[in-house]
Amino acid sequence: MTNRCGRCTKCLDACPTGALEASFHINARKCISYLTIEYKGSLAGIHPETFNGWMYGCDICQDVCPYNRFALPNIEPEFQPSQQLLAMRDEDWPSLTKDDFDVLFEHSAVQRAGYEGLKRNIEFISRES
Repeated sequence: MTNRCGRCTKCLDACPTGALEASFHINARKCISYLTIEYKGSLAGIHPETFNGWMYGCDICQDVCPYNRFALPNIEPEFQPSQQLLAMRDEDWPSLTKDDFDVLFEHSAVQRAGYEGLKRNIEFISRES
Protein backbone atom coordinates (compact mmCIF):
# COMPACT_ATOMS: atom_id res chain seq x y z
CA MET A 1 0.00 0.00 0.00
CA THR A 2 1.29 3.42 -0.89
CA ASN A 3 2.12 5.75 1.99
CA ARG A 4 0.17 8.90 1.26
CA CYS A 5 0.66 10.44 4.70
CA GLY A 6 3.99 12.12 4.03
CA ARG A 7 4.80 14.21 7.09
CA CYS A 8 1.18 14.51 8.17
CA THR A 9 0.55 13.60 11.80
CA LYS A 10 -3.00 14.94 12.16
CA CYS A 11 -4.38 11.57 13.30
CA LEU A 12 -1.59 11.07 15.83
CA ASP A 13 -2.03 14.60 17.16
CA ALA A 14 -5.82 14.31 17.42
CA CYS A 15 -6.06 10.92 19.17
CA PRO A 16 -7.32 11.76 22.67
CA THR A 17 -5.85 8.65 24.31
CA GLY A 18 -2.52 8.56 22.49
CA ALA A 19 -3.39 5.17 20.99
CA LEU A 20 -1.71 6.19 17.74
CA GLU A 21 1.78 6.08 19.17
CA ALA A 22 3.67 6.50 15.89
CA SER A 23 2.99 6.41 12.18
CA PHE A 24 1.33 3.10 11.31
CA HIS A 25 1.43 1.94 14.95
CA ILE A 26 -1.64 1.68 17.16
CA ASN A 27 -1.74 0.56 20.77
CA ALA A 28 -5.18 -1.08 20.94
CA ARG A 29 -5.10 -1.05 24.74
CA LYS A 30 -5.50 2.74 24.52
CA CYS A 31 -7.86 2.92 21.52
CA ILE A 32 -11.39 4.14 22.29
CA SER A 33 -12.82 1.97 19.52
CA TYR A 34 -11.20 -1.15 20.91
CA LEU A 35 -12.08 -0.31 24.51
CA THR A 36 -15.74 0.47 23.76
CA ILE A 37 -16.44 -2.33 21.27
CA GLU A 38 -14.16 -5.35 21.69
CA TYR A 39 -12.77 -5.03 25.21
CA LYS A 40 -14.92 -6.85 27.77
CA GLY A 41 -13.05 -5.93 30.95
CA SER A 42 -13.25 -3.08 33.41
CA LEU A 43 -12.41 0.47 32.37
CA ALA A 44 -11.02 1.21 35.84
CA GLY A 45 -7.81 3.18 35.67
CA ILE A 46 -8.87 5.09 32.55
CA HIS A 47 -9.98 8.69 32.86
CA PRO A 48 -13.52 9.08 31.45
CA GLU A 49 -12.76 12.51 30.01
CA THR A 50 -10.28 10.97 27.56
CA PHE A 51 -13.22 9.27 25.82
CA ASN A 52 -14.62 12.67 24.78
CA GLY A 53 -18.15 11.34 25.25
CA TRP A 54 -17.73 8.40 22.86
CA MET A 55 -19.79 5.46 24.12
CA TYR A 56 -19.22 3.23 21.09
CA GLY A 57 -16.25 3.48 18.80
CA CYS A 58 -14.36 6.59 17.83
CA ASP A 59 -13.74 8.24 14.47
CA ILE A 60 -11.50 11.14 15.44
CA CYS A 61 -8.53 9.85 13.43
CA GLN A 62 -10.77 9.38 10.40
CA ASP A 63 -12.39 12.79 10.84
CA VAL A 64 -9.06 14.65 10.80
CA CYS A 65 -7.44 12.68 7.95
CA PRO A 66 -7.03 14.98 4.94
CA TYR A 67 -7.70 12.10 2.55
CA ASN A 68 -11.15 11.58 4.00
CA ARG A 69 -12.27 15.02 2.85
CA PHE A 70 -13.12 13.29 -0.43
CA ALA A 71 -15.35 10.71 1.28
CA LEU A 72 -19.01 10.80 0.34
CA PRO A 73 -21.85 10.30 2.81
CA ASN A 74 -23.28 6.81 2.89
CA ILE A 75 -26.57 6.50 1.02
CA GLU A 76 -27.16 2.76 1.50
CA PRO A 77 -30.65 2.53 3.08
CA GLU A 78 -29.74 -0.46 5.24
CA PHE A 79 -26.94 1.53 6.87
CA GLN A 80 -29.06 4.54 7.82
CA PRO A 81 -29.92 5.01 11.50
CA SER A 82 -33.49 4.20 12.51
CA GLN A 83 -35.88 6.94 13.57
CA GLN A 84 -35.86 5.47 17.09
CA LEU A 85 -32.09 5.85 17.28
CA LEU A 86 -32.21 9.37 15.91
CA ALA A 87 -34.81 10.26 18.54
CA MET A 88 -32.48 9.26 21.42
CA ARG A 89 -31.25 12.19 23.52
CA ASP A 90 -28.22 12.27 25.79
CA GLU A 91 -30.44 11.98 28.86
CA ASP A 92 -32.12 8.81 27.45
CA TRP A 93 -28.98 6.69 27.30
CA PRO A 94 -28.46 6.02 31.05
CA SER A 95 -31.93 4.43 31.28
CA LEU A 96 -31.46 2.22 28.20
CA THR A 97 -33.06 -1.18 28.79
CA LYS A 98 -32.17 -4.51 27.21
CA ASP A 99 -35.41 -4.36 25.22
CA ASP A 100 -34.55 -0.85 23.99
CA PHE A 101 -31.08 -2.05 23.03
CA ASP A 102 -32.49 -5.00 21.09
CA VAL A 103 -34.84 -2.74 19.11
CA LEU A 104 -32.35 0.06 18.49
CA PHE A 105 -29.47 -2.16 17.45
CA GLU A 106 -31.08 -5.16 15.78
CA HIS A 107 -28.78 -6.29 12.92
CA SER A 108 -26.26 -3.61 13.94
CA ALA A 109 -22.54 -3.77 14.62
CA VAL A 110 -23.32 -2.35 18.07
CA GLN A 111 -24.32 -5.92 18.94
CA ARG A 112 -20.57 -6.63 19.09
CA ALA A 113 -20.33 -4.61 22.29
CA GLY A 114 -23.55 -6.13 23.60
CA TYR A 115 -26.03 -4.59 25.97
CA GLU A 116 -23.80 -4.99 29.03
CA GLY A 117 -20.82 -3.51 27.20
CA LEU A 118 -22.76 -0.50 25.96
CA LYS A 119 -24.23 0.08 29.43
CA ARG A 120 -20.71 -0.09 30.89
CA ASN A 121 -19.59 2.53 28.38
CA ILE A 122 -22.57 4.80 29.06
CA GLU A 123 -21.99 4.64 32.80
CA PHE A 124 -18.27 5.23 32.27
CA ILE A 125 -18.65 8.38 30.18
CA SER A 126 -21.40 9.63 32.53
CA ARG A 127 -18.70 9.94 35.21
CA GLU A 128 -16.94 12.45 32.96
CA SER A 129 -19.02 15.40 34.11
